[in-house]
Amino acid sequence: MTGKIFGQRQLLLLLFVMFISSCAPAFSAQSIILEIPGVIYTSRGTIRLGEIARITGGNKRTRDMIANIQVWNDGETLARDEVLRAINDSDASDVRLEIRMPKISRVEAPGYEGNFTDTNERPNHAQNDSRSVNDLVPELLAMSGWKGGLEITANSPVPEGRIIDPSSIIPGVSGATLRFQDRNGRVKPLNVRLTWTQNALIAARNIKRGDKITAGSVFTRPMKITRPGNFPSNISEIIGFTSNRNIKQGEPIEFSHLTSSSILKRGRQVKIIARYNGASASADGVLLEDGRPGEWVKVRRADDRRVTLRARIINENLVEVSTD
Repeated sequence: MTGKIFGQRQLLLLLFVMFISSCAPAFSAQSIILEIPGVIYTSRGTIRLGEIARITGGNKRTRDMIANIQVWNDGETLARDEVLRAINDSDASDVRLEIRMPKISRVEAPGYEGNFTDTNERPNHAQNDSRSVNDLVPELLAMSGWKGGLEITANSPVPEGRIIDPSSIIPGVSGATLRFQDRNGRVKPLNVRLTWTQNALIAARNIKRGDKITAGSVFTRPMKITRPGNFPSNISEIIGFTSNRNIKQGEPIEFSHLTSSSILKRGRQVKIIARYNGASASADGVLLEDGRPGEWVKVRRADDRRVTLRARIINENLVEVSTD
């Protein structure tokens, strides 16, 4: 039994790797320079390389792959060997990579300081008074592809210049370090907290298992979310669905709470999404079994018949394979 579970987990991770690798050319053909300074600023034990390193060379997709590699620090130091281990354990292990960092980098609590900045120079608050974190919302929404709302908070002023890193943000993450480059080429970070919201459907009354969802069953209310895709945002997505559990008045409705009377037929084209360690990837897929929203079915990638997995149908166009 244990071996079977292990095999399933390996297969799920393989799918995630294939999603990423299918979107980029062979990594071994590219040369990347990874620069990590002697002092990094973070309050987390596990961080992405993109939050602390300057990554140059290669193409954007490969740089993004390396930026998403997670490394561990003990709260006081980050060892070069730990960075090498994380890279060797990742899908980017075949990249021709030049690492420029000391044997040990010191870890300090985040503040106005940042990687590749002059730590003797304080930000000019007066210059940034006219620019708030709210001005960053449209850009971060575009980077994430999120159609809902986003609230941003920060403990320091927004630096001058444009955002050069990260190149994308996964909806649902609670925070990020944005790096800005000004006209003089100086790079400064900004640690931000992110709150993602969407219009969710809330039970207007107690809904019993077996009840059909009608327009009077729910009302709409903005809600903070951490996992996009779990909650319908429009009544048209679930009208006529049947509840497969008791839902209390005031409780947000999830796709997994509902069963559709309409069956999605084998061969239907869907989007497959996979999540792993806070990252996500997607690919076009095909249902291999009939199923309703909320049910688990076999799926495969549209362009690859070799790997089949079980995924939960989120809605008529989306299924999710969880690799967590």
